[in-house]
Amino acid sequence: MSQAAAWLPQIIIASNASTRSVACCKSFPPASLDINSYVGMVNYLSPHGIASQYHGRRDGAAAEGEDCFSEGITKARAELIKELSDNEEQLELLIESKRVAAVIRLQDDLHPPVDSEDCPICLETIKHVNSTTITRLFCCGGWICKQCSNARKDKDKEGASDEMYRDKCPLCREEFPNEGDYKELGTRALEHSNKGKAWAQMYFGARYLNGIHDFSLDEKKGLKLIEEAADQRDPDALFMLALEYNIGEKLERDESKYMYYLKEAANLGFSDAQRMMGITYDGQKDDNIMHLHYITLAASQGDSKACGMLGAQFMNAECGLTKSLVLAKHYCEKNLEVVNSAFNFSIALYELGKERYEGFLEIPGYSPIPKFLFWIRRALKLDSAAMKYRATELISMIETKVNSHCTNCRVKAEGSSLKRCVRCLGAWYCGKECQVQHWKAGHKIDCIKS
Repeated sequence: MSQAAAWLPQIIIASNASTRSVACCKSFPPASLDINSYVGMVNYLSPHGIASQYHGRRDGAAAEGEDCFSEGITKARAELIKELSDNEEQLELLIESKRVAAVIRLQDDLHPPVDSEDCPICLETIKHVNSTTITRLFCCGGWICKQCSNARKDKDKEGASDEMYRDKCPLCREEFPNEGDYKELGTRALEHSNKGKAWAQMYFGARYLNGIHDFSLDEKKGLKLIEEAADQRDPDALFMLALEYNIGEKLERDESKYMYYLKEAANLGFSDAQRMMGITYDGQKDDNIMHLHYITLAASQGDSKACGMLGAQFMNAECGLTKSLVLAKHYCEKNLEVVNSAFNFSIALYELGKERYEGFLEIPGYSPIPKFLFWIRRALKLDSAAMKYRATELISMIETKVNSHCTNCRVKAEGSSLKRCVRCLGAWYCGKECQVQHWKAGHKIDCIKS
């Protein structure tokens, strides 16, 4: 705590100084400050954060709980608040990374990784080798990590890859089959399946089971191959068997077998299984710890749905987590294609802007309103009538307040007499001159194409 406390006076001084003092905040937090000091600092600060604790309130600022849409805070002061708030955000993300690391260490202690290998291209260690982390090469049976695979595809699309190696296996240099040539893929995989390779057995089993990719439907043969792969503890096969025992179409529904195979796949690091394990614990009495454990594991591997769930839990202070708009925004941003996450992301953006800038929401270059409106409009696509109603109410509330005056010169006017920014639909002007001035003043930073 002593190191953290030593830094607090510098933050206080910076918050009350001119913008030239912003430079002293850029080195915060110092590299020498350990995590215990970080935690101590967070506990010491108020729940409203560094910026709101130390920058004080100017005359005419919004009252507590009130939104203020008039300009009562200078751009220089907004820049300083942003610097302090960004530092606070880095602090919260660092502490969250420590929590995630602790969960991963616990999982590794309980279930040590059994299939860790290094990617032959980038030499990064892949702790759990499965279809979510690697790309299988059917020619030689080898694999490369997803990052390397995606990088090669991008280079091929841009024509930046070496002609000698384009469309060829990076390991054995054999040419890749044409996209969609499932017959050739099957021919190459058959050799590996006959040798008892679990990944190849899983490949054939899934296609016979569902009759896809030019494979005739043969459920019995498909299940036999998948079970053979599962016997070798192939995570993909274990997860597929879990799904079949849960669905009960091709296999008789069996809850105990579903949980057994799902847990096996989850403990072998299969992120989809980890997320589903978390869901099975959701809502069960005294099982919030296990729910959070598995959802965190899945999110740590980049599972976007798990990230969206964590974002909602930080937003609503669920599963024993402390409410954090920063972490809600951080996790929901990884799952924006899902409308629920887009809704929570928009709320987090708005509330963070309101908290940081003392309720002043239209500071050019620092306004959350355009991005808030952009993302909350996505919530109108939700099936939930209650969520649609809430989104509609919030959009109406914000637009009513914003279109009561020119966003640039602040002159009050009827919304019908103002011209709307056609790009973001989140700012109103009394004329072109005001629109140009506001764009140059910072709206070009805030504006997002609706």
